[in-house]
Amino acid sequence: MNSGSVVELRNYEKSQLKQVSVISGISPNAMRRVFGGWILFAALVGIIVSVAPDLDSQFIGLTLFVLVAFTLVMFWQSRISEGWPAIICDDDYIGVVRDPVLREYVCVQKSIITDAKPALIKPNKKAVEMSLDTSLLTDSDMAILKQAVWPREDKLVGLAHFKRREDACESVMWCVNHNTKAAKAVSSRHLAT
Repeated sequence: MNSGSVVELRNYEKSQLKQVSVISGISPNAMRRVFGGWILFAALVGIIVSVAPDLDSQFIGLTLFVLVAFTLVMFWQSRISEGWPAIICDDDYIGVVRDPVLREYVCVQKSIITDAKPALIKPNKKAVEMSLDTSLLTDSDMAILKQAVWPREDKLVGLAHFKRREDACESVMWCVNHNTKAAKAVSSRHLAT
Protein backbone atom coordinates (compact mmCIF):
# COMPACT_ATOMS: atom_id res chain seq x y z
CA MET A 1 0.00 0.00 0.00
CA ASN A 2 1.17 3.45 -0.84
CA SER A 3 0.35 5.86 1.97
CA GLY A 4 -0.69 9.32 0.81
CA SER A 5 -2.13 7.94 -2.42
CA VAL A 6 -5.85 8.26 -3.12
CA VAL A 7 -5.83 5.05 -5.18
CA GLU A 8 -4.30 1.82 -3.85
CA LEU A 9 -4.04 -1.80 -4.83
CA ARG A 10 -4.76 -3.79 -1.64
CA ASN A 11 -4.55 -7.46 -0.78
CA TYR A 12 -6.76 -8.58 2.10
CA GLU A 13 -6.46 -11.52 4.43
CA LYS A 14 -9.55 -13.59 5.23
CA SER A 15 -9.78 -12.02 8.68
CA GLN A 16 -9.59 -8.49 7.20
CA LEU A 17 -12.39 -9.18 4.72
CA LYS A 18 -14.65 -10.18 7.61
CA GLN A 19 -14.20 -6.66 9.05
CA VAL A 20 -15.20 -4.66 5.93
CA SER A 21 -18.72 -3.78 4.82
CA VAL A 22 -19.76 -5.66 1.68
CA ILE A 23 -21.67 -3.36 -0.65
CA SER A 24 -22.05 -5.84 -3.49
CA GLY A 25 -21.14 -9.46 -3.94
CA ILE A 26 -21.96 -12.80 -2.42
CA SER A 27 -22.16 -12.71 1.36
CA PRO A 28 -20.88 -15.56 3.56
CA ASN A 29 -24.49 -16.43 4.47
CA ALA A 30 -25.40 -16.85 0.79
CA MET A 31 -22.29 -18.99 0.29
CA ARG A 32 -23.30 -21.22 3.20
CA ARG A 33 -26.76 -21.68 1.66
CA VAL A 34 -25.24 -22.50 -1.74
CA PHE A 35 -22.81 -24.98 -0.18
CA GLY A 36 -25.60 -26.57 1.88
CA GLY A 37 -27.72 -26.87 -1.27
CA TRP A 38 -24.81 -28.46 -3.11
CA ILE A 39 -24.29 -31.01 -0.30
CA LEU A 40 -27.99 -31.90 -0.43
CA PHE A 41 -27.92 -32.18 -4.23
CA ALA A 42 -24.72 -34.28 -4.23
CA ALA A 43 -26.13 -36.62 -1.58
CA LEU A 44 -29.40 -37.03 -3.51
CA VAL A 45 -27.61 -37.74 -6.81
CA GLY A 46 -25.24 -40.14 -5.02
CA ILE A 47 -28.15 -42.08 -3.52
CA ILE A 48 -30.05 -42.22 -6.81
CA VAL A 49 -27.00 -43.42 -8.75
CA SER A 50 -26.09 -45.97 -6.06
CA VAL A 51 -29.52 -47.62 -5.94
CA ALA A 52 -30.38 -47.36 -9.66
CA PRO A 53 -30.70 -50.79 -11.29
CA ASP A 54 -28.48 -51.94 -14.14
CA LEU A 55 -25.79 -49.26 -13.80
CA ASP A 56 -22.18 -50.22 -14.30
CA SER A 57 -20.15 -50.12 -11.08
CA GLN A 58 -17.48 -48.09 -12.89
CA PHE A 59 -20.09 -45.42 -13.75
CA ILE A 60 -21.34 -45.37 -10.16
CA GLY A 61 -17.79 -45.04 -8.81
CA LEU A 62 -16.91 -42.27 -11.28
CA THR A 63 -20.08 -40.33 -10.46
CA LEU A 64 -19.48 -40.56 -6.72
CA PHE A 65 -15.82 -39.58 -7.20
CA VAL A 66 -16.80 -36.47 -9.21
CA LEU A 67 -19.38 -35.43 -6.60
CA VAL A 68 -16.92 -35.86 -3.73
CA ALA A 69 -14.10 -34.12 -5.66
CA PHE A 70 -16.33 -31.17 -6.54
CA THR A 71 -17.45 -30.89 -2.92
CA LEU A 72 -13.86 -30.93 -1.67
CA VAL A 73 -12.82 -28.28 -4.21
CA MET A 74 -15.68 -26.04 -3.11
CA PHE A 75 -14.76 -26.54 0.54
CA TRP A 76 -11.00 -26.18 -0.16
CA GLN A 77 -11.53 -22.68 -1.58
CA SER A 78 -13.01 -21.86 1.84
CA ARG A 79 -15.15 -19.05 0.50
CA ILE A 80 -17.89 -20.18 2.87
CA SER A 81 -16.54 -17.97 5.64
CA GLU A 82 -15.84 -14.88 3.51
CA GLY A 83 -18.06 -15.03 0.41
CA TRP A 84 -17.10 -13.30 -2.86
CA PRO A 85 -17.28 -9.54 -2.19
CA ALA A 86 -17.28 -7.42 -5.37
CA ILE A 87 -17.49 -3.90 -3.88
CA ILE A 88 -16.40 -3.20 -0.32
CA CYS A 89 -16.29 -0.24 2.06
CA ASP A 90 -13.18 -0.27 4.26
CA ASP A 91 -12.96 2.74 6.57
CA ASP A 92 -11.94 5.63 4.29
CA TYR A 93 -11.77 3.55 1.09
CA ILE A 94 -14.19 1.98 -1.36
CA GLY A 95 -12.74 -1.07 -3.11
CA VAL A 96 -13.61 -3.01 -6.24
CA VAL A 97 -12.36 -6.56 -6.65
CA ARG A 98 -9.52 -7.04 -9.11
CA ASP A 99 -8.64 -10.67 -8.38
CA PRO A 100 -11.13 -12.52 -6.14
CA VAL A 101 -8.87 -15.53 -5.55
CA LEU A 102 -6.00 -13.33 -4.29
CA ARG A 103 -8.49 -11.04 -2.47
CA GLU A 104 -7.02 -8.10 -4.37
CA TYR A 105 -8.96 -4.83 -4.62
CA VAL A 106 -8.48 -1.51 -6.36
CA CYS A 107 -9.35 0.93 -3.55
CA VAL A 108 -10.03 4.65 -3.82
CA GLN A 109 -10.41 7.15 -1.01
CA LYS A 110 -14.05 7.99 -0.39
CA SER A 111 -13.22 11.70 -0.64
CA ILE A 112 -12.56 11.49 -4.40
CA ILE A 113 -15.82 9.69 -5.27
CA THR A 114 -18.25 12.28 -6.59
CA ASP A 115 -21.13 10.07 -7.71
CA ALA A 116 -22.25 6.47 -8.23
CA LYS A 117 -24.50 5.50 -11.13
CA PRO A 118 -25.94 2.23 -12.43
CA ALA A 119 -24.08 0.93 -15.47
CA LEU A 120 -24.10 -2.00 -17.83
CA ILE A 121 -20.92 -3.73 -18.93
CA LYS A 122 -21.40 -5.37 -22.30
CA PRO A 123 -22.95 -7.73 -22.98
CA ASN A 124 -25.18 -7.86 -19.89
CA LYS A 125 -23.30 -7.44 -16.60
CA LYS A 126 -24.95 -5.13 -14.11
CA ALA A 127 -22.45 -2.73 -12.58
CA VAL A 128 -21.91 0.36 -10.47
CA GLU A 129 -19.87 3.18 -11.98
CA MET A 130 -18.26 5.46 -9.41
CA SER A 131 -17.17 8.83 -10.79
CA LEU A 132 -13.86 10.13 -9.45
CA ASP A 133 -12.53 13.67 -9.02
CA THR A 134 -9.70 13.47 -11.59
CA SER A 135 -8.09 16.70 -10.36
CA LEU A 136 -6.94 14.77 -7.26
CA LEU A 137 -5.42 11.85 -9.21
CA THR A 138 -1.69 11.56 -9.86
CA ASP A 139 -0.03 9.59 -12.65
CA SER A 140 0.60 6.68 -10.27
CA ASP A 141 -3.09 6.74 -9.26
CA MET A 142 -4.07 6.56 -12.94
CA ALA A 143 -1.67 3.65 -13.45
CA ILE A 144 -3.36 1.73 -10.62
CA LEU A 145 -6.82 2.52 -12.03
CA LYS A 146 -5.69 1.03 -15.36
CA GLN A 147 -5.07 -2.27 -13.54
CA ALA A 148 -8.78 -2.62 -12.68
CA VAL A 149 -10.85 -5.31 -14.39
CA TRP A 150 -12.78 -2.62 -16.30
CA PRO A 151 -10.27 0.25 -16.45
CA ARG A 152 -11.49 3.84 -16.79
CA GLU A 153 -9.51 7.04 -16.31
CA ASP A 154 -12.17 8.85 -14.30
CA LYS A 155 -14.31 6.02 -12.90
CA LEU A 156 -14.11 2.88 -10.82
CA VAL A 157 -16.43 0.11 -12.04
CA GLY A 158 -17.61 -2.84 -9.94
CA LEU A 159 -20.22 -5.51 -10.50
CA ALA A 160 -23.56 -5.38 -8.70
CA HIS A 161 -23.97 -9.06 -7.79
CA PHE A 162 -27.33 -10.16 -6.40
CA LYS A 163 -28.35 -6.59 -5.65
CA ARG A 164 -30.20 -3.96 -7.65
CA ARG A 165 -27.73 -1.52 -9.19
CA GLU A 166 -29.65 1.42 -7.78
CA ASP A 167 -29.43 -0.04 -4.26
CA ALA A 168 -25.71 -0.68 -4.68
CA CYS A 169 -25.23 2.94 -5.83
CA GLU A 170 -27.14 4.19 -2.78
CA SER A 171 -24.96 2.02 -0.52
CA VAL A 172 -21.77 3.37 -2.13
CA MET A 173 -22.89 6.96 -1.65
CA TRP A 174 -24.03 6.20 1.90
CA CYS A 175 -20.52 4.90 2.66
CA VAL A 176 -18.96 7.94 0.99
CA ASN A 177 -21.03 10.34 3.06
CA HIS A 178 -20.60 8.61 6.43
CA ASN A 179 -17.65 7.92 8.69
CA THR A 180 -17.38 4.13 8.48
CA LYS A 181 -15.32 3.77 11.66
CA ALA A 182 -17.91 5.58 13.75
CA ALA A 183 -20.92 3.96 12.10
CA LYS A 184 -19.76 0.37 11.47
CA ALA A 185 -22.84 -1.25 13.01
CA VAL A 186 -25.28 1.12 11.33
CA SER A 187 -23.47 0.72 8.02
CA SER A 188 -23.71 -3.06 8.01
CA ARG A 189 -27.44 -2.88 8.80
CA HIS A 190 -28.02 -0.32 6.03
CA LEU A 191 -25.97 -2.25 3.47
CA ALA A 192 -27.75 -5.51 4.27
CA THR A 193 -31.12 -4.10 3.24
